[in-house]
Amino acid sequence: MKSFRTLILAILLLIPFAAGAQALKGSYFLDNSINRNKMNPAFAPRANYVQIPAVGNLSAGAMSNLDIPTFLYPMDGGLATFLHPSVSVEQFDKALPKYPHLDAEVSANLVNFGFYTKRKSFWTFDVAVNAGLDVDLPRDLFMFLKKGTGTEGETFNIAKVNAYATASVSAALGYSRQIGKSFRVGAKVRFIAPVAYAAVNLDNVRLTTGKEKWVAETEGYAYTAMQGLNIYTPAGETLPEFEFDTDKFMRNKGLAGIGYSVDLGVEWKLNVGSIFDGLSVSAAVTDLGMIHYKKDVLCAYTTSGRLEWNGFQNVDMDYDFEGALDDFVNEAEGMLNLNQEQIKEKLSKSTMPKVYAGVEVPFLWRRMSVGLLYSGRMSHSCYRQELTASYNLKPLKWLAMGVNYSFLNTANTIGFILELTPKAGVNFYIGGDYIPCEWAPAPILDDMMEMPEYFVRKGHEHLYIPTSLRLNLHFGLSLALGSKHGR
Repeated sequence: MKSFRTLILAILLLIPFAAGAQALKGSYFLDNSINRNKMNPAFAPRANYVQIPAVGNLSAGAMSNLDIPTFLYPMDGGLATFLHPSVSVEQFDKALPKYPHLDAEVSANLVNFGFYTKRKSFWTFDVAVNAGLDVDLPRDLFMFLKKGTGTEGETFNIAKVNAYATASVSAALGYSRQIGKSFRVGAKVRFIAPVAYAAVNLDNVRLTTGKEKWVAETEGYAYTAMQGLNIYTPAGETLPEFEFDTDKFMRNKGLAGIGYSVDLGVEWKLNVGSIFDGLSVSAAVTDLGMIHYKKDVLCAYTTSGRLEWNGFQNVDMDYDFEGALDDFVNEAEGMLNLNQEQIKEKLSKSTMPKVYAGVEVPFLWRRMSVGLLYSGRMSHSCYRQELTASYNLKPLKWLAMGVNYSFLNTANTIGFILELTPKAGVNFYIGGDYIPCEWAPAPILDDMMEMPEYFVRKGHEHLYIPTSLRLNLHFGLSLALGSKHGR
């Protein structure tokens, strides 16, 4: 069980580093950036380019509106969990977001290049691998944990506990064209080859608290779609087991279905020979499409179960979370009661569209600018949005940098971007939109993960964690081939 706890803890701590290939918002207002084409297909750099395989576009990150200060509170020189009696129910309720969620994506370009065919036309082509995770958790789930067994007979009706995971390979062809002096329009068509899909939806969860125990009853369903994968529960067992047929996966080239999506964008830039030249307004919608999973690779399950547990009792700074977690995991096995259902038709799911809209105001002969970017993303449960204000410095044609600040429906975070983009030669960029600036000691983790001896000698007795669950980092190299058609 200790190894199981360690694995779960490692996954939670590594989520920010193993996922999150969201578009690099800091590059949106850098004219020569090849990354901003992901957010608006109308954008085009000044030169033809080819990204270097394997290191052309590397990124890692995570996005959630659940922050560390929501669950851990400073107390007696350390951090206590939200379960501590000194943290009131009202205080915790106020800190919780309305729609708690965690989004994670991984994306890597296998092939990516762009080139001009005429002075006003620019083409792009890329092949990428993508993986995503989307988790929605109702607020009542956390309030149930907080109130625990201290309330007699209170029932929580929790609906829409959703988790989705996807993996796919995609190929996209994009086209951008200048219209007149001020307008530029673009579109991108993407073919999607899904490799894997998994969804767990608990539509009905009844949780009842009492002085002596908790009672949980669940009803829901689950889907999986992957060549060669089968999930079943052996007779007399409570935990499901997995079977994977490698030969079947290879025979079908891992293809679990077929899908498509389109990106549409437009940019208007002032160009009338005045000091305000360069002022631009842009907007785009991306990832607008559908994915269809084949009937013969789908597996559907219904799940129902009941859990009785004595809950977190008498929580304090010395509370035995290991023992409580052991008890919970052992009891929760009985809730994983999967019954396989017959598949009657293929499964069709929408891609998650994204919306971008930006305004940029340049000054000092376009050597500097300020910009405001609105970004929104559809999810399975709600619409998530963000505003990013940026300050951009472009001292040379081949050098650009900037800092940004994101806010709205997310915690306030800062980011940076640095790009070297000569017209011919090696292009380089590095940046991130969510950089943690505050870290806090977490003594609660000391008994789960050992502090390295080097840090102990330096006087650091406790592990430190960032106070925000938003973190990403982007890095890439490409070759600029030069172009007489550059703007």
